[in-house]
Amino acid sequence: MTRTRMLRIVTVAALLGALFAVVMLERQRAGVTSERMTLGETPVTLWRGLGDDPAPLVVVAHGYAGSRQMMEPISIALARAGFTVAAFDFHGHGRHRVPMDADVTTLEGTTAQLVAQTVAVTQAARDLPGVAGPVALLGHSMATDVVIRASDRIETAAVVAISMYSDAVTPAFPERLLIVSGAFEGRLREVALDRLQLVEMAAGEGETVTAEGVQRRVVAAPLVGHVGVLYSPKTLVEARDWIADATGRAGSGPLPVIAPWLLLLLASLLALAWPLAMLVKRTGAGDSRKRGAWLALAVPVAPALAAAVFFPSGALGLSAFGALAAFFGVWGVVQLALLWRAGQGPRRVHWLGFALLLVWGLGVFAVALDRYGAAFIPTGPRLEVMALLLLGTVPFCLGDALMARTGGWVLRLLLRVLPIVTLFGAMLLAPRLGIAFTVLPVMVLFWGVYGLAGRWIAARSGPATAGLALGVILAWAIAASTPLVAA
Repeated sequence: MTRTRMLRIVTVAALLGALFAVVMLERQRAGVTSERMTLGETPVTLWRGLGDDPAPLVVVAHGYAGSRQMMEPISIALARAGFTVAAFDFHGHGRHRVPMDADVTTLEGTTAQLVAQTVAVTQAARDLPGVAGPVALLGHSMATDVVIRASDRIETAAVVAISMYSDAVTPAFPERLLIVSGAFEGRLREVALDRLQLVEMAAGEGETVTAEGVQRRVVAAPLVGHVGVLYSPKTLVEARDWIADATGRAGSGPLPVIAPWLLLLLASLLALAWPLAMLVKRTGAGDSRKRGAWLALAVPVAPALAAAVFFPSGALGLSAFGALAAFFGVWGVVQLALLWRAGQGPRRVHWLGFALLLVWGLGVFAVALDRYGAAFIPTGPRLEVMALLLLGTVPFCLGDALMARTGGWVLRLLLRVLPIVTLFGAMLLAPRLGIAFTVLPVMVLFWGVYGLAGRWIAARSGPATAGLALGVILAWAIAASTPLVAA
C-alpha cells in the first residue's frame, strides 16, 4: 500500500470516527436539557428531564482537579430519572474564578470553605423554579467528605459518596448513605466496608443494612478505578435507585453511555493529527548528532529541582504556579544552553506547522475534551496562569524537542520520565507544591497525546516548530486543569 493511499484511509477513518463519536455523545443528552448559570459566585449546570412537573433536587459535586463535565454521566442519568440536577464547580476548579483556601490540614480551612459553598449552592438551587420535594447530595472523591458534612446542615433525603474517604461518618450519620467504590480502589473499598460495619458488624459489599433509622449500602463497580467509576453502569444504577427510593421516585430511564464514545472521539482526533502534519512541506528535521545529549539530559535536574523548591510562593496570589514556571524554565534554559554549545541549537520555525499543531491541539482536541470529558479551557485567572507558565514551558519543550531528535528510545524514555520524577521529588521536598500533584498525570497524558502529534510535526518541519507549539499547549493544559489554590 502506498503512503498516499494510507494517508487517505487514515484521514477518512479519523473523520468518520470523530463524526460518529460526536453524534453518539450528543445522543446521550437526549431526553434532558442543560442550562449553564451562576448561583452566587459558583458556575452551575442545571440538568432536567423533559417533563414540566416539579422535581426533587440532586446536587452533584466533583473531586479534586475535577469539574462539572466529569460528573456528566451521573447528571444525565439522574435527570433522565426525573430529578433536577445541579452540578457545580468547586472553588479553584473548572470555570470557578475564586481559588480554594490553602489550609487543607484543618476542618476550618478548605473543608469549611467547600462545605459552605455546597450549602449555598443547594439553598440557591432549591429556590429555582421547577424544584420541589426532597434534596439529595452526591459527591466524588474529595467531595464525599464535603457532601457528608454539608448534609448535617441541610435537610437531606439521601447522600451518595463515590470513592469515599471521610471521617465524618458515624454509626448514626448520615442517616441514609450509599458508598460506591471502583473495584480497583482497594484502600477505599476497605474504608467503605468499615463505615458499613459501623451499622452492622457482619455486613459486606452489596448489602443494605438498616438499624435505628440508619440505612447504609456499600457496593463496588466492577473493572474500574478512581475515574472510571464515574462512567460505570453499576455506579449510575446504584446512585439513581438509591436516591429514587429515598425521594419516592420511580428511578427509571435509560443510562447514558459516554466512555466508549469519548475514547473513540479522542482517538480519532489524535489519528487526524498525522494527515494534518503531512500538509506541511518537509523541510528536514535538522542535524541529529548525539553530541552533548546525555549531558543535556542530566545536568538540568539539580538546578530545576532547586528552582522549584526555593522559588518564592505566591505568584499571582496562587500557590505552586510560580514554582512550576521556574522548574520548567530553568530545566529548559539549562538544556538549551548545553545543546547550543554542542551545536544542537534550534533552527528556524516553520509557521504553518506551528499553526497546524496549535489549531489541532487547542481548537479541536482541547475543545472536544472540555465539552465531553473534563474542563480543559483556561478562562478568567487561568489565562494569567497560562501566561506565567509560558515563560517556563516554552524553553522546556524546545529543549525536549531538540533532545528527542538526537537519540534512540532509551533517551526519549528518559526525557519523559526524568522531569516527572524530578518534579515529584520537588513536591516531596516542598509540601506547598503538593497541591499541584495533578500536574504529573497531566504531563503523562500530554506526552502520550500531544507529544505524538508534535513528533509528526517535527518530522516534517523540524523540532523547533513542534517544541514551540508544544510549549504553548503544555502551559494551556496545566493552567486549564490544575486547581487554583490561594497562596
